[in-house]
Amino acid sequence: MHLCTGPGGFEQPVFSSSPVVAPLIKIDHSFIATAAARSKTVRFCSRCGEPGGSPPRGEATLTQVRVCEICGMGMLLTCLREALPGAGAAFVIATAELRVSAVSESAEGLFGTEQHLLGSPLTEILTSPMGDSGFSRVVARAALRNREPEILPVLGVGEAARVAGMLAARVSTCGAPRAALVTVEPSAFGRG
Repeated sequence: MHLCTGPGGFEQPVFSSSPVVAPLIKIDHSFIATAAARSKTVRFCSRCGEPGGSPPRGEATLTQVRVCEICGMGMLLTCLREALPGAGAAFVIATAELRVSAVSESAEGLFGTEQHLLGSPLTEILTSPMGDSGFSRVVARAALRNREPEILPVLGVGEAARVAGMLAARVSTCGAPRAALVTVEPSAFGRG
């Protein structure tokens, strides 16, 4: 440690080897997976939704499987066990910028083909009666940090999704790379 003259001519302590740069590091422990957190996570296919087992422990190896061995089209992602969409579930994967990065086969029946939806804004296919800004905030937070699943009412924007009526969206974190997993299923919300 040494002293350095800062703004206004006041001396301030500097804890680095350089008198010009002071380290300003805050460690966010939510990004560090503990052994308990790893045991609660499972892998799933981004295309068919099939569970792919537990994520590998420690460093990834060159032989680690990243493509679904069942459908051969999806990338294996991880999520919390309670957020697992399951085989045949309708879900989309969205980035923190609320862009669609993957669409399950079942979701194509509601929202359109994956090729058409990739890169499009999530709010072009889903809206929430609780407000799009709240829905967008929940999805963005899930894409940025490990989050417990949240359930929100949503409506699909396309014709097929409108026919389905009110849906329940379970929003949680998935990765790697980190993104939001938005699983939709029929809901009794708003039905008499």
